[in-house]
Amino acid sequence: MGTSGILIVGETPSLGRSISDLLESAHIPHRLVYDVSAAHPLATLAARHPVLVAACNEYFCATVRRWARAEFPGVTLVVVGDRDPGLGAYAGIRVVPLPLVPAPFLELLGSLLDPAPGPRAGTDSDAEPR
Repeated sequence: MGTSGILIVGETPSLGRSISDLLESAHIPHRLVYDVSAAHPLATLAARHPVLVAACNEYFCATVRRWARAEFPGVTLVVVGDRDPGLGAYAGIRVVPLPLVPAPFLELLGSLLDPAPGPRAGTDSDAEPR
């Protein structure tokens, strides 16, 4: 099963929809849900969606707490909105404050989705000498 790109969890629904629209316009594969449980099974979430964007501009972000409890291992978490005072307690979370600036946000997501540098299958570096 291949990856399906980014999973957006729209805890703040309007923010989730806005992020989905932005990714759609940039042709970035993604899925929008309003609760991370909709993407079950969570234990294999990283294989389907290696990057999770929590669209949460509230004072409590349930997705962050579940990520911190390792409910979806191997997933990179990006939180858009920074009103949750508990965000600073968790190492490894990338926080993008509002107002959202599209270009740096899309650049961040692209860097998180890109595989490690090096030759890829089907490139000239894989070709046999002629």
